[in-house]
Amino acid sequence: MNLAPLNAAINAEAVARMAADQELRDSIGGETGVRGQYSFTGTAVCFSSSTGFRTDFELVPLILPPPPPDIGTSTLLTVGSNSISGVRSFNGDGNGHVVFTVHNINYPAQVFGGVSFSTRAASLSRAEANFTYVVNSDRTIVIDDEPTNGVIIKGGNRVGWGVLSLNVPKFVGHISKDWRTIQVMQEDMVVEQSVLNSPPGVTPVQQFVTDRVCHRERTLHKIGD
Repeated sequence: MNLAPLNAAINAEAVARMAADQELRDSIGGETGVRGQYSFTGTAVCFSSSTGFRTDFELVPLILPPPPPDIGTSTLLTVGSNSISGVRSFNGDGNGHVVFTVHNINYPAQVFGGVSFSTRAASLSRAEANFTYVVNSDRTIVIDDEPTNGVIIKGGNRVGWGVLSLNVPKFVGHISKDWRTIQVMQEDMVVEQSVLNSPPGVTPVQQFVTDRVCHRERTLHKIGD
């Protein structure tokens, strides 16, 4: 059997791949790290419980009062979907800053015990935070956001209220070969907290803390140095 044509084809493909790799390196100017501004989009789904979760993410069991249940002592369950867009600025030294907009849609809330009712259906908020990041030799990346601070700018009677997210898991993912695209998702599922704070100057001061479990994913594209 004459293997010369097959070997020639394999060698030609190897040469072509090497040439493509060199062309890619030339096009990115030898870039070998994450630095600059990356725009991103992504989604999130969150399940919130007014009485929290157990360590296995099951709801905290309650002894229900006779119907109709008292909303003040019952478990209020809410599911929300988010669409997020923003910009992450990587300083090149393991630190950065992120600003983003959240389009949130809440589904009708459910009181544990069978009663459902409508709450505010949608809202728009803007938030920001500092973050740290680690880039590994295999082009994997870990992003750790500090607590995010924001404000509701549209939707219902909560416009002007502050929003704070605590205990959000790290993002982990992969960087493309040209260092210009990053795909990340949460590394874990944990019970985190969503905090609503009344606007400055409003009395009495009000704060609502709700436990939730979320899943998030993001796609980042480099837009500037």
